[in-house]
This record gives sequence, C-alpha cells and structure tokens, in this order.
Amino acid sequence: MRFIIAGAMFPALAATAREVPLTGPQIRATISGKYVTDEHHWGHKYFADGRVERSENGRQRSARWSVKGNQLCLLQPEISKDEPICYSVLRDGQELQYKDDAQFVVYWGLVRPMPKREP
Repeated sequence: MRFIIAGAMFPALAATAREVPLTGPQIRATISGKYVTDEHHWGHKYFADGRVERSENGRQRSARWSVKGNQLCLLQPEISKDEPICYSVLRDGQELQYKDDAQFVVYWGLVRPMPKREP
C-alpha cells in the first residue's frame, strides 16, 4: 500500500517543482520595465534605469536595482546606502521567488505590466 501512495504522489511532486533559476540576463529581461507584486502587501516597479519604486505594507520607498552575476541586487537606503542585498531569482511562469544566500524565500510575487501613472 505504501508504494501505491508514494507512486501516486510522485507525479504530483514532480509537477510542482517547476521553478527555474534565472541567469543575470534573464533577470534583467524579466523585471526591467515591469511591476512585481504579491498583490496584497508589496509591489516593486522596476525601471530600466535602475530605479525601483517600492510599496511595502502601505509605505512608499525608493531603491536601486542591478544585476550582479546571476543575482538581483537591491540597494535599499533604509538598510544600507552602500551595500546592496542580492538574491537568486527563480521563476515559475509569472511567479518569481527571490531567495537569499540561505535559500530562504524573501519575496514571492507575480510579474505584471507596469501600472499606469495616475494623472
């Protein structure tokens, strides 16, 4: 009986492991000019010039983004004015995960078109 259950679960487990690590050029192509959001708590507008407009839990903040190697780096002035925090980025369709060096998911969000600016 155990083998039947394990055999039935294996395809389901394989189907959920679709996250693909992105390379530096893929990260740039995926987020430049886009909006990444969890649709509830946070949203990041990634401009092609490296600016980020962040809305996190109702607070508006700015940052800078860059790609170093195969990582997305965010320079957040409230954390550091000199050292960015870098994340590996995994993609599953329109879903992105930003993982720190310990492989902890720091941000999970969806890639969306850049929202229109209000007049």
